[in-house]
Amino acid sequence: MILPTPRRLLPAALLLLVLALAGLTVAAATSTAHDHHPKRTTQRLVVRGDATVKDAPCGGGLCLELSDGAFRGTPVGTGGYSGRVELKIAEGFPNGEGGLCAPIRGDIVLGAGTPDRLVLAVAGDSCQDGAGNPATSSFTGLARFAVKYGTGAYAKADGGGIATFAEDAADHDRMTLVGQITTR
Repeated sequence: MILPTPRRLLPAALLLLVLALAGLTVAAATSTAHDHHPKRTTQRLVVRGDATVKDAPCGGGLCLELSDGAFRGTPVGTGGYSGRVELKIAEGFPNGEGGLCAPIRGDIVLGAGTPDRLVLAVAGDSCQDGAGNPATSSFTGLARFAVKYGTGAYAKADGGGIATFAEDAADHDRMTLVGQITTR
């Protein structure tokens, strides 16, 4: 029987010790990395809001300013909102009822005037309901929205979904957002 000599055991023991220390170092680094980067949470986002629409001419279309907005929803709670949406009249098309539709592009700011804001980009189409004078008509808009950026509680947020806008003939707008939001 051949017994190992102490000289053969020393390199093997050192190798095992180095591997054990390396494993502990990796485990500690992984644990520390998780402590500094909170878990991201994805939730359903459902928001309803009411605002007043003010029309103003702008290049190639009509700018719709959403003012005096109030929203309620989950997980964002309640607050004020504002927005600016361009109705691109130069790119208009028929609505099939003798009226017109046009693309819309713009931004909605949930939590306007607070440190916890969520800025959404919206893009889609708005169509006149029926025919007649567009200045005295109601409109229905359907768009996609995406989180552009957030501040405060919504810093580093992302997400998106579908937005609907129902503007009555008296320039009151009812907004609905349904989608997802991911936060840290």
